[in-house]
Amino acid sequence: MLLLLTLVVARTCGSRDEQLTQAEAVALATEAASFAPCEQTGCLVVRALNQGIPTRLVWIVGIADRLDADGEPVRFENFEVDAETGEVTRRS
Repeated sequence: MLLLLTLVVARTCGSRDEQLTQAEAVALATEAASFAPCEQTGCLVVRALNQGIPTRLVWIVGIADRLDADGEPVRFENFEVDAETGEVTRRS
């Protein structure tokens, strides 16, 4: 019983009901980028990822400046956006 109570408390402590949406995460990452994403399909890639114990939602946002003839990004930046705090971290 004590173990169950401990797990419930651990999962709920510090959590919020409201989390950033995908659109909000993209807006924050775009603000942090050194360039604006191009308008082509493939210039913006977004993934939701649960990390840690207890799990925490983060948005992984990839932004491309432009795509080459094969549709591959020529210049890009990747960001991790914490869905609870809105903290943006540039990833290499």
